[in-house]
Amino acid sequence: MSARGTPSRSWNQLLFLLFACMLAGSWGCSDNLTAPRSPSEPPPRLECTIPQSDFYDGGPGPDGIPALDFPEVARDEAAWQALQDTDRVLGITVDGEARAYPLAILWWHEMVNDTLGGRNILVSYCPLTGSGLAFDPIFDGELKIFGVSGLLYENNLIMFDRQTRSLWNQLLLGSQCGPDRGKALPRIPIIETTWSHWRALHPNTTVVTRNTGWERNYDEYPYGDYDREANDRTLFPSSPWDESRPPKELVLGVHDDGDAAAYPFGMLAEAGPAAAINDQVGTRPIFVTYVDLHRTARAFDRRVNGTTLTFSLSGSGGLLFEDAETGSRWNARGEATAGPLAGERLEPVADAYTLFWFAWSVFHPETRLPNQ
Repeated sequence: MSARGTPSRSWNQLLFLLFACMLAGSWGCSDNLTAPRSPSEPPPRLECTIPQSDFYDGGPGPDGIPALDFPEVARDEAAWQALQDTDRVLGITVDGEARAYPLAILWWHEMVNDTLGGRNILVSYCPLTGSGLAFDPIFDGELKIFGVSGLLYENNLIMFDRQTRSLWNQLLLGSQCGPDRGKALPRIPIIETTWSHWRALHPNTTVVTRNTGWERNYDEYPYGDYDREANDRTLFPSSPWDESRPPKELVLGVHDDGDAAAYPFGMLAEAGPAAAINDQVGTRPIFVTYVDLHRTARAFDRRVNGTTLTFSLSGSGGLLFEDAETGSRWNARGEATAGPLAGERLEPVADAYTLFWFAWSVFHPETRLPNQ
């Protein structure tokens, strides 16, 4: 386990004071946020479900890392050629429409308020925990637009919505502070993969372009060697993590009904160029696929029409599968292409996403590994 020191809380207190002022409808209560207050006027505090002392100031402050709001997207050749085949992207499909969000852009913006397939979506990526998730931002019929708060919890991104100024931690999947505390953010299935793999799976995909309106060096990873697999350094204090895997190893984390499992990429790669795992997490029987060439793992619900299927690889590339129950053939998109179930589709698991092992084990300390 890694031990971390505890930084000064003064910045945390200032940030919470700032957010309390935001809740009152402005970005600042006074010209000097550090000015002493009357004993009869205690500093305003947000109502939270987790200790505010566990939040850390990441430095830039609210909107210091600018979220992208409905960015430019394209599917033309010039936009595609701006990416290398090996570049990492987050991929999402909604109602048959596919879009790629390059990590090289998300390193600098972390959040995208967007529309896809006629639906509003929120895409989030935290470079410090390596976690990319997508959410449904509609609550009680109202669209929420999100920004980057500048605060962190367990090194993980804390978002805020511009309607109520509530705080939402990405990996806690909901709001912990403000008027919306206790509300969950519904998830949308997402995968992290290479640009070439995503393009092969979805030839008509659009991609967020570098024409973001912000001057950033999208060719540079801004965190040095932070994401090196064996690097046990975190930028902020962390709870102890499980040391059975390298701290920055990518894993596919899956949770359901209080149960959690992690599928480390290094462990999956031991099976060869591809892997297929039939498992159950909580009440959900799942099918995990892994393609080592593209370091891509994803999970599907393996129930079809009330029958739980058992899958195996059908080919060496990890792009074709066969179920034991009907002999149907399936592709990497989870679609049956031949056999009795041709035309059926597996449901992607929304609570399955890629992130660093240390972060998954901190947020899910009781997680299990395959075959445990």
